[in-house]
Amino acid sequence: MISADKYENALRALNTVLVCARKMAHDKRSHENIAAVLDAAEELPTLFLQDEDLTDYFRGVLVMLSETHPGFGLAVETFDGRQ
Repeated sequence: MISADKYENALRALNTVLVCARKMAHDKRSHENIAAVLDAAEELPTLFLQDEDLTDYFRGVLVMLSETHPGFGLAVETFDGRQ
């Protein structure tokens, strides 16, 4: 699960990840890079359905994406409520 106080931000951050992935495609980034981003994004919705609190793990995936692809820092900011 994602904690109630971060639930909406997590949904918005997931949307940001997908928007950034689409931008990567428009920018003609490598298929391998786009696939790696989508592999990470694919896992995020399942975290909402788990019984244990995976809020920190969710944020960690966003941070990992932002370290690999700087444009994804916006997803972290969104999750943290800074956007």
